[in-house]
Amino acid sequence: MIKLVQIKKNSYGQYSLAQVYVNPSHIIFMTENSDLKGLLKEGKINLKLEKSLTFTKIKINENDHTVEINVVGSPENIESKMFNNTKKRILRG
Repeated sequence: MIKLVQIKKNSYGQYSLAQVYVNPSHIIFMTENSDLKGLLKEGKINLKLEKSLTFTKIKINENDHTVEINVVGSPENIESKMFNNTKKRILRG
């Protein structure tokens, strides 16, 4: 499992951050979410985040359906966390 920071938007249009744990073997694909990056630069995300942050949309396979989440960080950053986690598991084994 890898720990990520998810960005969510509620029904009132307010954004919040939450920690999530994701099983890397359930990730189908990842792509940069340029829409969220644009909203952050325009000041439409009501969180005190650096304007240079990037976001990644992750599609996760959950049994018979898929779920999409948005997390803080670039796809490269998320991929790096996945591989670092794998190396740690192998070293402990």
